[in-house]
Amino acid sequence: MPTKSSITPSEPLGIIAGSGALFSLVLNQALNQQLQPIIVSFKDNPLENVDGHHLQTTLGKIGEILHFFQQHNVRRLIFAGRITRPSFTSLSFDTVGLKWVQKLSTKVFSGDDTLLKGITELLAKEGFQIISPREFLPNLVLKPGVYTKTEPNNTDENDIIRGQSVLNALSNADVGQACIAQEGLVLGIEAIEGTQCLIERCTNLKRHPKGGILVKIAKQNQSTLVDLPTIGTDTIEAMHKCKLNGIAISANTTQVLDFNNVIELCNKYNMFLKAIKV
Repeated sequence: MPTKSSITPSEPLGIIAGSGALFSLVLNQALNQQLQPIIVSFKDNPLENVDGHHLQTTLGKIGEILHFFQQHNVRRLIFAGRITRPSFTSLSFDTVGLKWVQKLSTKVFSGDDTLLKGITELLAKEGFQIISPREFLPNLVLKPGVYTKTEPNNTDENDIIRGQSVLNALSNADVGQACIAQEGLVLGIEAIEGTQCLIERCTNLKRHPKGGILVKIAKQNQSTLVDLPTIGTDTIEAMHKCKLNGIAISANTTQVLDFNNVIELCNKYNMFLKAIKV
C-alpha cells in the first residue's frame, strides 16, 4: 500500500469525494504535498470552488468517471468521506456501469463494506491503486489508550465489552459500525441512518438520563481502504446532548477528524474517549 512518502510532488491524485470533513482534510493534504488533485464528486453531495480538476457526476456513470481519471493520468485513488448509496432503481447507469453491476452480482444488494470491497477490486483491475486515508493523513487513527482527562468507570468498561461483542456478532451481516449500551442493555444499533441519528433516537430509550456509552468500531475483516468508521466534533456534541458518559472506538481503524477539538470537547463535557483493540 502506498504511503504519503511514496507519492512524488506534482503527481496526480484521484480523490472520490464523499460527505463530511474528511474530503477537505484529504484535499488540503494533497495540496500541501504539491500533488495534483483530480476530484470526482456526486450530485447528491455537490462541491463548489474546489482546487483541482473536478468532475461532478452520478454514481452510475462509471465509464465517465474512469475516463476522467485516465484522461488526467491518475493511477492512485483515495476515497474521502462517506458516499451515500442511493436506491438501485434510481441509478442511471452508462455502458461501463452496467458491466460493473453484472460483475458485482449479488454484492450490489449486500452491505456497504461488501459492495465497496467489490468496487475497489474492480478499480484495481482497471490499474488503479487505492490509498487508505489513514495512510495519507497523519494522526487520523489512534493507538490503544484513553485520550481524555475522564476515564471510563467499571460500568462503562462493561458496556464497552457489551457493545463490542454485539458489533462483532453483527460483522458478518455487514450492517452498522456503532451501538449504544447502558448498564448492559443495548439501546440501539446503527443501521442506514448513521451515528448521529442513532444517538438522537437513543436519548429517549435510556434507563437513566445520565450514562451509557457509544461504541464505534470497524467490522471484522473490514477493508481499510474505504468507509472506515469516523467520528468528529459533531459526534461529541450529539453525545453530550444525549448525556452519554463517553465513546470507545477501534484503535488503528476508527478515523478521528479534528482530533484536538474532539478531545477538547470531551474534556469540556467530562466524557471519555478510549481507543480499544478489536
